[in-house]
Amino acid sequence: MNKSAILSALSVGVLSISMAFASPQQAVSQIKGNADQVLTILKKANGSNNAQVRHQAENYAIPYFDFQRMTALAVGNPWRTATPAQQQALAQQFQTLLIRTYSGTMLKFKNAKVTVDNTPVVNKGGREVIVRTQVTTPGAKPTQMDYTMYQSGSRYRVYNVAVEGASLVTVYRNQFNQTISQKGINGLINELKAKNGR
Repeated sequence: MNKSAILSALSVGVLSISMAFASPQQAVSQIKGNADQVLTILKKANGSNNAQVRHQAENYAIPYFDFQRMTALAVGNPWRTATPAQQQALAQQFQTLLIRTYSGTMLKFKNAKVTVDNTPVVNKGGREVIVRTQVTTPGAKPTQMDYTMYQSGSRYRVYNVAVEGASLVTVYRNQFNQTISQKGINGLINELKAKNGR
């Protein structure tokens, strides 16, 4: 999966508009509103403040993704056998990995156009909503990005992203399962720490 595409998905898919009563259609509205807001943040970059702008966009995005659930899905069945401390460490390191890996290309999307499909896909008796978007950057082909969300209070939170049909969670699960089979849960934690530089 293209790293820039994943970052765009993580950046543009942030959800922050609180609503009294969440509904699948409101999930669409949240994606639209927050796409505009993230792009507004990115447009502030002028070369001398790029790091600050990236940091602002990251801080905006983080609270509206369920990294714990994303990590559980990426780890798969071994997550159930991990201790609470191991689960916490895995979620923290996975979140750090995603941010560190993709934040460097974030500013490439400041001139992107995001088109959101007004018809969300509702699964699992309404417990899961998929909002489909198309992201276009100047001189590049449009990229299809689908956000899988669930209702959390008065809003929706993202727990998986698919870029051109490739699921973020599935891509990492294949990598994680190989490490776990060879080194166990602690081995995966240590490997993630090494990649994150800590």
